[in-house]
Amino acid sequence: MELDQAFPPSRAARLLERENRFVVRAAAAGGELRLHLPNTGRLEWLRPGTRLRYLPRAGGRTAGRVLLAHAGAVWALLDSAFAEAALPRLVARWGWSWRAAQPRLGGRRLDGLVADEMGRERYLEMKSATRVRAGRACFPDAPSERARAHLSLLREHGGVLVFAVLRADAASFGPCPVDPEFAAELCDAVRNGLLVRAARARVSPAGLVWDAELPLYC
Repeated sequence: MELDQAFPPSRAARLLERENRFVVRAAAAGGELRLHLPNTGRLEWLRPGTRLRYLPRAGGRTAGRVLLAHAGAVWALLDSAFAEAALPRLVARWGWSWRAAQPRLGGRRLDGLVADEMGRERYLEMKSATRVRAGRACFPDAPSERARAHLSLLREHGGVLVFAVLRADAASFGPCPVDPEFAAELCDAVRNGLLVRAARARVSPAGLVWDAELPLYC
């Protein structure tokens, strides 16, 4: 299967502990090391002993950057920059075109500017989801004022919100109950016409493939 986004070569490790939101300690072939964690969510499923893949680097405060973590029977992508890089391939499957990355709107930066099948330009924001319970992915896994602000902007300007489900064991998507304010605002936005899509990615150490669009439940 052709990849929508290839990953650089990575190395294997096992999680020892999460020091803080940004750093984990891990065991690898060369001994114990500290790695930058690019996902600052709660990640309650990320427990000691979890298999990791990381991108090594020389110098700096850590020995590399966590790329993937093994979640149950599948890999989950923890570095959403690679999912963002694959957004042009995703919107092309909808018959849309990619116009620009990182446009500014209302003093905030969004992930993309796209044109839909009618040629109408829309602002696009992607939110990554790695939490899955009983087959349902959700976002956010912690209260997120930033997500609520982005949602408000998209509603005001007729944009599109994409939830990127970055593990292949999800069959549906819904807002996480941990942030009831976001959940209520999201479901109200959907009822009032905001375009919201949930796209699932199948990931491996080789890369990412957008493999399904998931139903959204509010």
